[in-house]
Amino acid sequence: MIFDMPSCGGCRTCELGCSFHHEKIFNPEISSLKILEKDDRQGYKVEILEERLGSHYECDGCKDLEVPLCVQYCKEEEILKQFIKDVLEKKNRKS
Repeated sequence: MIFDMPSCGGCRTCELGCSFHHEKIFNPEISSLKILEKDDRQGYKVEILEERLGSHYECDGCKDLEVPLCVQYCKEEEILKQFIKDVLEKKNRKS
């Protein structure tokens, strides 16, 4: 799922936190979320993967943590937390 996040600064720290959750390394190429530039250059879009895509893991909401790592390091934590909740609810409805 792709979400518009106009308040995102594009630091991509969330991608690093996510990759650390999955493999204990900092590598955005395996992250469950990707920060995407928008055509109008105002803010960013956040893509959260519902299933594995190439080397990227699917989002599991950091099920072993109270707060997902990406959320812990995001300046817009409440917005990102809601995006993840929406993705996980959608995945659960499919199962």
